[in-house]
Amino acid sequence: MFEFEMSEYRDRLEAVRRQMALEGLDGLIAYSNAKIQANVRYLTSYYTRFAGAQHTASGYYTAGACAVLILPHGDPVLRTDLPWDVVRAKGMSVYDDTDYTDALGADLGAIAARAGVTKLGIDSWSVFPARDYLDLKALLPKADIVGSQALAQVRRVKSANELTLLENAERIADIAVQAGMDAVRVGGTEYEAALVAEMKLRELGDMETGGGSIISAGPNSSTGSSLPERNRLIQSGEWVLFDVLPRYGGYCGDIARMRLAGDEKDLEPRLRHLHAATVLMNREVIKLIKPGVTPSELNQRAVDVAIQEGVLDYKIPLVGHGVGLDIHDLPDYYWDETPLKVGEVFTVEPCLLIDGVAGTRIEDVVVVTETGARVLSNTERGLTPS
Repeated sequence: MFEFEMSEYRDRLEAVRRQMALEGLDGLIAYSNAKIQANVRYLTSYYTRFAGAQHTASGYYTAGACAVLILPHGDPVLRTDLPWDVVRAKGMSVYDDTDYTDALGADLGAIAARAGVTKLGIDSWSVFPARDYLDLKALLPKADIVGSQALAQVRRVKSANELTLLENAERIADIAVQAGMDAVRVGGTEYEAALVAEMKLRELGDMETGGGSIISAGPNSSTGSSLPERNRLIQSGEWVLFDVLPRYGGYCGDIARMRLAGDEKDLEPRLRHLHAATVLMNREVIKLIKPGVTPSELNQRAVDVAIQEGVLDYKIPLVGHGVGLDIHDLPDYYWDETPLKVGEVFTVEPCLLIDGVAGTRIEDVVVVTETGARVLSNTERGLTPS
């Protein structure tokens, strides 16, 4: 669908090496698995699609991961732990040294030891397998092995080519969420409306989406993360919450909107206010976005609006997250104090939940520009068609 030039992969590699130097690293392992794909995919184009039990002569291990070793010089080394995926890995990877291993830590650790690595960073440290960490410690007994975000930090700012893919992904999100909302009807099911949206995601984008869509009506929407039910009938005065996640060329889109079923007079006044407050939080946070502002400041602005509107007790902490090759990426809003830079892409998605009653979410994808924010999402935010 879209292929980056080799020069862009080289630029990414050199940017990572500059970040490694800032962190005092002479080696970096970038780790990915079937759910968290971005690190390895960003550097090599390869990613794993499946995870589960894999048997070898020495017994079972949990497979479904890949990792790249980056040294100060030379091409990166890519390994996948899926033996039946190695042909695909070699075909996709932009680097020649690509192969299979049933022990990522032992394989890459041996290479790092031969290179004399003294300080090795691991990006995706919090999900790096203990078995592989112990193998690294055994092979590099005198080296410091530390958690790192060298690659994740580089990925925060998107290139022009990445922005093109993200724009296309969000265009698909707009089309899919609109199709789903148009399918909402009293007496229909959550599943029927969800299926319409899901079909559009795959018709226009990648077959594998950015994640499982969140689509639910009435009380089911009060979790903020429910799957659509096959048999629950949508009632008049309920809204259906749609949060759909396409991919295009590997890059994720994300949008959330709500559509009322039936007559507006059947909607409770407090729920009408809940929706209006969510829309206001979304707009006010977007107004604040510009280079130098921190994600935590954006979160605080949402808190301030929630207090103003009397809905703070219903607000969930998350107001947004980075979007790229992973659906949830840096930056995250909770307490991130890193100033925003031009070219960062993330969501603005305030969410209010009344347990057992209803939940709201209005979500847009935005790009940080020199002067503020450019909103990639275009679907209207109202509960009914304008």
